[in-house]
Amino acid sequence: MNGEHWTKIAEVGTARALRIGSWIQRRVGRRAGLLLLRIAVAYFFVRNARLRRASRQYLERLHSIPAGRAALGRPPDARMVFRHIYEFAINLYDRTLVWSGAIDHMSLLHDGSGKLFELAGSGRGALLLGAHLGNFDMLWLVSRKYKLVVNVVAFFGNAERINALLEASDPSAGVRVIDLDPGSIGAALEIRSRIERGEFVVILADRLPPGSTSRVAEAALLGAPARFPLAPFLLPGALGCPVYFALCARRGDALYETILRPLARGERVARRDREKHAQELVQAYVSQLEQFCVELPYQWFNFYDFWEANR
Repeated sequence: MNGEHWTKIAEVGTARALRIGSWIQRRVGRRAGLLLLRIAVAYFFVRNARLRRASRQYLERLHSIPAGRAALGRPPDARMVFRHIYEFAINLYDRTLVWSGAIDHMSLLHDGSGKLFELAGSGRGALLLGAHLGNFDMLWLVSRKYKLVVNVVAFFGNAERINALLEASDPSAGVRVIDLDPGSIGAALEIRSRIERGEFVVILADRLPPGSTSRVAEAALLGAPARFPLAPFLLPGALGCPVYFALCARRGDALYETILRPLARGERVARRDREKHAQELVQAYVSQLEQFCVELPYQWFNFYDFWEANR
């Protein structure tokens, strides 16, 4: 299962998924909904060998480093693979609830996200570099509670439709999506515009664009070399904006924590030094990514051979 295939089946939920998740929450409640979810996961666990294999590949990679072995406690087995897939299913379920506006039962903790409120108060935007780790859709909950404007950049392919769904679900919510077309500079211009007017832009920087020929940077993740898109890491030096590692981690049932770690303060970088600056940001980003893979071993959701696919 390569990265391009996975993006087709596991990016953002469709309108049907939003309706199903919202219907389950209204009609049977969360406890029964999670029980139905476990049954569904059991079905896919038995039927989908590629999914099981992809999960085990990641868990074995995590187990190959000392900190990962301590986090997992034992070599990966079928129960751990099931737990990983179930965690992903909870992620998808909570994602459908957030996107459908059924978020009143969700709770938030904060670790470093106070900096966002300071920046918003001063009218300054920032770049937030996230990953397919945790549930980045919880940023909608953050934006709604604290009146922040958050733009999510990813390979949606249907940003206009998704924005229409968001608007219909909650016109007051401050989250919008930006389609990242690898062959266009339009997204880069829009990112610049939104940061300059004091908004926040989130890019999931741990996955290469499908079929991309864009420049890449290499860094060791969980003991093996991997490739990352260089473009998100070039932006801060060109824009002179602060950049943070950002994620929303699941800490309990319907309980999430927004986590921010500073990567760069936001000075403009001379053109001749921008690539060096970007490479340094990649290393800092991957260091944070590895740390939280260890801390949240079942919340990494790149279900393909990440290291082999990026070679």
